[in-house]
Amino acid sequence: MKNVFYFSEINSVGGVESWLWYLSKKYEFQVYYRKANPEQIKRLAQNVECHKYKDPIKCDKFFCNYNYNIEVDSPIKKHIIHCDYKNVWFKPLQFEGFEYIGVSKLACDSFEELTDKKAELIYNPIYIDKPKVSKHNDGKLHLISCTRLTKEKGLKRMQKLARILEQNNIDYEWVVYTNRVREAIGNYVEYREPTLDIIEEIAKADYLVQLSDCEAFCYSVVEALCSGTKVICTDLPVFKEIGVKHGENAIVCNMDMTNVDLDLLKNKTSFKYEPPKDEWNKYLDTKKEYNPKDLVEVRVLRKYTDIELNKSFNKGEIATMTKERASYLESKELVEW
Repeated sequence: MKNVFYFSEINSVGGVESWLWYLSKKYEFQVYYRKANPEQIKRLAQNVECHKYKDPIKCDKFFCNYNYNIEVDSPIKKHIIHCDYKNVWFKPLQFEGFEYIGVSKLACDSFEELTDKKAELIYNPIYIDKPKVSKHNDGKLHLISCTRLTKEKGLKRMQKLARILEQNNIDYEWVVYTNRVREAIGNYVEYREPTLDIIEEIAKADYLVQLSDCEAFCYSVVEALCSGTKVICTDLPVFKEIGVKHGENAIVCNMDMTNVDLDLLKNKTSFKYEPPKDEWNKYLDTKKEYNPKDLVEVRVLRKYTDIELNKSFNKGEIATMTKERASYLESKELVEW
């Protein structure tokens, strides 16, 4: 194997999951995991081989994210720094024999300050075409968020923004994609379950709202700007680093939300935006070999009926199916390659 990316867990949604998805669209590698959301694996398997970790891995280049708890034989080992560690409660892990890659200058600097170890800057990849959809045209202010509703992601600020809009009689509609709602944000907020691709919904909105305490990159902001949608965000250093500009493509708020510029909400002018360029081609080959429809043999781990293949399988049986299907079924612990 040439290049392997390892994850202790691949969640249903998240910034790291977005990073992996965009990376898989362009580059050649394999994914190994201990736990994974099956729908994420189903999507990833369109682009790269995905395997549940069982045996020691031998590869040319090995990359891990947050955790490293497996056996690996590789001359090149890299740990990806996805956090601004100075502003989170947990501290960075360090592994013997590893070098480090940070997803932003902020992430690199905070890691170095806490560990005295340098991290190489490689920005997160993003590969989307600007959606061909129109903005809402009903006279309302349309907002969208894709975030956890927690303190660190700015729940209280979101609530304050809703109060400001309502107190100023601004007719708004706010769609929030989140997986848990403990406290309501405002009177005109609709909560939806997260999905893997909401780029078109982001493109229809007037603003994407992201009012976090801290971020090391923030895919939702970059995706919004790449889709032609402005953002309402907090005054974080990383937002300046990735090209957020108050009055041009954003309304930038201070942490106590006392400077929300309501006049800017009426600004419908378009803008140009180029995300920071990623340089993962330093380590990864561009796509050329992987074909998700190639057939592989798998061993069935327990009796089940495969709806897609229209066939029932018994435990221990050897079955033939596409790589894409095998990756998905392995994530559900029905088969092993």
